[in-house]
Amino acid sequence: MAYPQLAVLPSAAKRIRHHDCWVFRDELAAPDGSLPNGAVVELVDPHEAFLAYAFYSAHAPVAARVVSTDRSALVDRSLLARRLAAALSQREALRGTNAKRLVFSEADGLPGLIADQYGDVLVFQSRTAGLEPWKPVLIDLLRDALHPAGILERSDKEFRDAEGLPPVTQVHAGTVPERIRIEEEGLSFWVDPHHGQKTGFYLDQRDTRALIRSLIRPDERVADVFAYTGSFGIGAAARGARVVCVEQQEAYLALARENARANGVEERIDYVAGDAFYWLEAKAAGRERFDWVLLDPPSLAKSRAEAFKGRRALHHLLVQALGLLSAEGTLVLSVCTYHLLGVAEEVLRIAAEERGTRLCVRAVTMQAADHPWVLQMPMTRYLMSWTVQRDG
Repeated sequence: MAYPQLAVLPSAAKRIRHHDCWVFRDELAAPDGSLPNGAVVELVDPHEAFLAYAFYSAHAPVAARVVSTDRSALVDRSLLARRLAAALSQREALRGTNAKRLVFSEADGLPGLIADQYGDVLVFQSRTAGLEPWKPVLIDLLRDALHPAGILERSDKEFRDAEGLPPVTQVHAGTVPERIRIEEEGLSFWVDPHHGQKTGFYLDQRDTRALIRSLIRPDERVADVFAYTGSFGIGAAARGARVVCVEQQEAYLALARENARANGVEERIDYVAGDAFYWLEAKAAGRERFDWVLLDPPSLAKSRAEAFKGRRALHHLLVQALGLLSAEGTLVLSVCTYHLLGVAEEVLRIAAEERGTRLCVRAVTMQAADHPWVLQMPMTRYLMSWTVQRDG
């Protein structure tokens, strides 16, 4: 099968040969306005040597996303089936939970596909125009491989605008309830797959949740800030801590209460419905102290252009959060945007200097293993958490 050719600049050709998967629009040697959005194209270097097959976007800053660098491996059902089977195989070793990420986009060779499993239900996102024509095939493959009770698509506006695609929330197979109960290391959580953040739950924070539970001791005071549905705070309360969960969205806070009841820790948790920025300021000014402050803000910089603004917001949060720590208190900072990962430690150092405190690093964790990242694509590593303890 012959695909339309798209020539890229030498810099992009070099990166593709070194296993990068993205070609930005300004790296196209001769943009072709006649190519349809979502077409499969053959990428070639300036000498017309084959580089890869890729999904083409007529609108997004990332103009092409590599699918295959093997000239004999055309983009077809067989290729998608092999990639999906490999992704599922890599997740088989995950234990202690019935909720996990099955496919993580480029990291699993399926650009734009996110697929998560919650018990016997699958929730997926299609984030690229090139993936759209293949959705029926991928749904069939997922159904054949896993026999789920239901398959829900949660292709939100946030990810699809740049690709020129409308948002989609649709049940494609079986039935998907309003709430799904999942298990993680002895705890239970209710997930709202239809309306929750991401596909319903922060699966990528599994390792950090486990770390915190191993370190927290009974009767310590814990502030779970940007609590979402309470997974961090509930884990702390299960260890005997006294917890305050701070979350602005009432619907998420209501689910956090349900999750606390499901785990028998509702008496150990107080809830605050409000803006976390203002809450931190007020508590720091009031000299209230906590043994732990868990800080997991939403993405503060969704693009490189927003990095400076995001850095300022992060600095403000950290100055206030450090002001809440007891004499030997511990801060857990999670940063979920690639554009701030490289500066997060520097911002934390500056905030600690302003508070006149020394911080010792107890641990650094990243996105869980079912969210793999590609060494040659640094942007696929998007989440890091620093656990730092006050030491003077």
